[in-house]
Amino acid sequence: MEYTGSFAIKKLMGILILFLFVETTVFARVPQSEKSVLLEIYKQTNGPKWTIPWDVSKPISTWHGVGVEKGSIVSLNLFNNNLVGELPQAIGKLTNLRVLNIAFNSIEGTIPKDITSLKELRILRMGKNQFKGTIPEDIGNLNKLEVLDLYNNKLAGQLPTGLGNLIRLRSLVLSNNNFRGQIPQEIGNIEALENLELANNKIEGQVPNALGKLNNLHSLILAENRLKGKFPKSIFLLPKLKLLQVQNNEFDKAKMTQNIPDNLNLAFLDFGNKNLQFKKRNYRNFDLNGEIKTADTKFEDLD
Repeated sequence: MEYTGSFAIKKLMGILILFLFVETTVFARVPQSEKSVLLEIYKQTNGPKWTIPWDVSKPISTWHGVGVEKGSIVSLNLFNNNLVGELPQAIGKLTNLRVLNIAFNSIEGTIPKDITSLKELRILRMGKNQFKGTIPEDIGNLNKLEVLDLYNNKLAGQLPTGLGNLIRLRSLVLSNNNFRGQIPQEIGNIEALENLELANNKIEGQVPNALGKLNNLHSLILAENRLKGKFPKSIFLLPKLKLLQVQNNEFDKAKMTQNIPDNLNLAFLDFGNKNLQFKKRNYRNFDLNGEIKTADTKFEDLD
């Protein structure tokens, strides 16, 4: 009987310790400094008229799109939620943020420079808004970033060379903006890159040979720009490349055709001819739209 009683006490203590652990990790109170940042975002982007507004009288962990771990805000997913206004610089104070997805809203103004202080950031999706200005020069500080999506805004200027410091980046989507200048050679340093989309800008000059080093690249979208000169043959030979779109540029199509190797492993190639060239019919890794003739872009992270 004494043994049984001792065992019961130990079991009860174990349950109590587990409860305290859950209490301190899952339900830990978010610091007032981080709550203030969220409230400023809510105010500056017309929160009461969001599709799913926050009930600020309830715990932060219940607010739509806010992820909390161990008392810190780690994710903010306000995709397609009718945000209107400007994103405040204070967002740079959410130092534990790993995911920021505010795509498909109507956010204006410039991208806050302090966003480059979010050193834990893995996912940054700001596509389909009305951001203007340039990409912050210090974007390369986000060395844990895996996805950078700025698709379909009003961004301009040159692409910063600091993009080459994002060595963990898997997807870089900058299509449908007003970027000028040349493609930085430094992008060739992003060995993990799988998807590069720069379509429908005003990018000029030659395609850097350095892009031929991106051995993990699956798709390369350079359509609708002002690119010219010799197209690197090394890009055709990238081992994992399945989708290549370079139509509506100023390349010499005849020379480009001559440079296409016999052992081309692409699934889809479009360089502006009426008849698209299909070398390998395997469309599992991407979606195609035959009328628009550009690759579909993914805006939400479902995993």
